Amino acid sequence: MTLNEFINRFQLLSLSGNQGFPHPAKKSAVLIPICEIDNTLHILFCKRPRYLKHHPAEICFPGGKLEPTDDSLQGAALRECHEELGLPKQQITLLGELQSYWTLTGFEIKPFVGLINDINTIKIDNNEVESVFYIPFSELALSQNWQPLSFIRANKKRQLRAFKTPYGLLWGATAQITLNLVKQVS
Repeated sequence: MTLNEFINRFQLLSLSGNQGFPHPAKKSAVLIPICEIDNTLHILFCKRPRYLKHHPAEICFPGGKLEPTDDSLQGAALRECHEELGLPKQQITLLGELQSYWTLTGFEIKPFVGLINDINTIKIDNNEVESVFYIPFSELALSQNWQPLSFIRANKKRQLRAFKTPYGLLWGATAQITLNLVKQVS
């Protein structure tokens, strides 16, 4: 899928700008980084370092909690992308947002979709990101590439979908947000 095909199919929600602070402390935001490599649409994923306290060695999007200095969730996503990938907001063209995703741990994650204008400017912060890698959108859009994943949380058996990558298993909130984007574009 090319970038133009993606944009034409993506029923964009309006960017909501400043969302204020009258919300629970567990608000967070991520940026789904879209890029074109050899005229093919890819999504950038991060792998977290193993030594981190929360979500060690997991695959994620750049993002994190809403900080008091952030003027909005969109601002938080852009700040985190700058901190983790060294990308200033001028290198990102925001395309839209997806519906919020609620985690089992009580976080509300607001995903924003952004085009990375030049992937060669990425300079990862090794304290937050072990590596970055790219998966073609067309591979993520094939349902046969996703497998069921069962686990127990709070004494309940739960089932999610997961995607095998060379860097580990894409699962949990990041996988569901990815699937939500695929569904919206398909």
